[in-house]
Amino acid sequence: MTATLRLTLSLLAAATLTHCQCGAPPVEEPCSPAMCAGCCVDGMCTFCPGPDAGELTDAGSSGGDAGAPDAGGQSTEDTGSPPPVDGGQPDAGTPDAGTPVQDAGTLPVSFDGGWVMPTLPRRPALVGDGGTTVVVAPGADPSAPTKFSGSVDPSAAPTVVYPPDGVMLPPNTNSIEFHFVPSSGQTLFKFTFVAPTTTLEVYTGCTAVGGGCVFTPDATFWSSLAAYARGTVPVKWTVSGVDGASPGSVGVSGQQGLSFTEQDLLGGLYYWNSAGSVVRFDYGFPNSPRQTYATSATVGASTCVGCHVLSRQGNLIAVGKDIPAPAQYSVLSVPTRQVASSSAGPLVGAANFFSFSPDEKHLLQSNGSKIEWRDLISGMVRPVTGLGTMPDWSPSGASMVYVKPPSALPFGFGSPGVQSGALQVMDFNGTGFNPPRVLVASQGQNNYYPTYSPDGEWIAFNRSPSNTESMTNATAADGGVPDGELWAIDAQGGTPVKLAQATAPGPCSWPKWAPVKHDYAFGQVMWLTFSSPRAYGLRLADWQRTQLWMVAFDPARMAQGQDPSFPAFWLPFQDMGSGNHIGQWTTEVPRAACTGTGQSNCSPGEICVNNRCRPG
Repeated sequence: MTATLRLTLSLLAAATLTHCQCGAPPVEEPCSPAMCAGCCVDGMCTFCPGPDAGELTDAGSSGGDAGAPDAGGQSTEDTGSPPPVDGGQPDAGTPDAGTPVQDAGTLPVSFDGGWVMPTLPRRPALVGDGGTTVVVAPGADPSAPTKFSGSVDPSAAPTVVYPPDGVMLPPNTNSIEFHFVPSSGQTLFKFTFVAPTTTLEVYTGCTAVGGGCVFTPDATFWSSLAAYARGTVPVKWTVSGVDGASPGSVGVSGQQGLSFTEQDLLGGLYYWNSAGSVVRFDYGFPNSPRQTYATSATVGASTCVGCHVLSRQGNLIAVGKDIPAPAQYSVLSVPTRQVASSSAGPLVGAANFFSFSPDEKHLLQSNGSKIEWRDLISGMVRPVTGLGTMPDWSPSGASMVYVKPPSALPFGFGSPGVQSGALQVMDFNGTGFNPPRVLVASQGQNNYYPTYSPDGEWIAFNRSPSNTESMTNATAADGGVPDGELWAIDAQGGTPVKLAQATAPGPCSWPKWAPVKHDYAFGQVMWLTFSSPRAYGLRLADWQRTQLWMVAFDPARMAQGQDPSFPAFWLPFQDMGSGNHIGQWTTEVPRAACTGTGQSNCSPGEICVNNRCRPG
């Protein structure tokens, strides 16, 4: 931008500055603090009291806010702006004054106690007799077990490509593939899986892929292995190879480890693909295929469905349509796919980023420059901050985290991306948001896409050390920021920790948490999904196509300042032919009602079972 253009924009902006109308509703016009002290926030007019309203606090009532319930319904006393965390300083720019509001009949808000992470029952592993089960798979014959008695030749070891050593999986991940490169002349292979109380051996041929071989266990074998390894110490596995026609010496790979959590993963995952649709996978039916949930035709878009967010319970989804400038959006009822309504009419608008409150009655929305709070019952929209984007409401409703860019675009324009982003938190006081506190300051990096863990104790986010803009697409594969990393921080502040094992193989984007916590041999883990253009074994090369990946996160290790992540795995239900992004989780997948049998009145890919549509 030239100096002449910058000066022209400054003069135009100054010419449009207006006085905030004290005592009147907020207006979307630029202002300066001198024009209306106390209600010009980050250059935009917010509500401020009239001359007879008395002194208004952040809670939106005259006087103090003692007795105003917080998000959990408890009485609190506003002691002013919370202290900075992460060793940071209070926001150096114009402070976000919060959103004092007066709305009789709808405030204060308690969020019905907040969303509570479901507690899953323990499911210990089966105890075997210490024996060995032998399986002869396609590509091998009954004589295969007799061909691996030769001496071990270290130079003939097959090379394991995928999965990564030390990966952790939910037991109902369906089945993952094992990718390896055989040594010269090897045509017959033995996989050995050693669980604590049983051993499984599989003999198989080579399914050739990308210069190597891929072995895919069938569902029966996979479920048997998982049943004896739920929540146990890692399963140790190797792949051995011989010349099937003339066996002699045996090549044996290095020993690898994989672990399972004790509980199954439940809930729904909704993601966007590069065909412009929202796709859904229901972990309650792990052997069923993915489904196309929303297309441009079903939501009234011209070309595509884009950014989307779901309520944690899964009953509502906000879908952006077409170009995010900002995108037109609709709030839909998930079971019916119809636009939801408030008392003021259909819930539609324009925004790029969204987050539902824990009771599904409110929505934070952002055009990429400012953040607003929409009451989904009345339809009322209240400003929160004129300088913020990418909001995420905590599971309890007690706070929100968001990204603060260094400055706003001229004339209040929105943006789908951010650069030099800092993370800030605003606490909710029952009627509005308190002034912000700095969670992660930008020190030459870009911090973006923050998201609360399901227990509300941690915040995961992306970081670009080179300060690359968050919407940068490095290649036609739409891979995102080339140096995008995964980080996490205590939601109350502290020192951020890099998720090094999850980040190491390639760039990461859009971290999102699954809504559960699982037990494993050494504690508990939660789950993060993210998008990455990293190589998927032998099937996809680096930067060939963006796919969804998943990683276990150990909060106990995080609390010690250690890398909480395990190696990540590729989600096996997705389409390798499309770029896949923004995996949004829900506790359940609400299903539309139906009658009869077969497809009935269900959507394509569903059948009617017990008067509910389900994958089929």
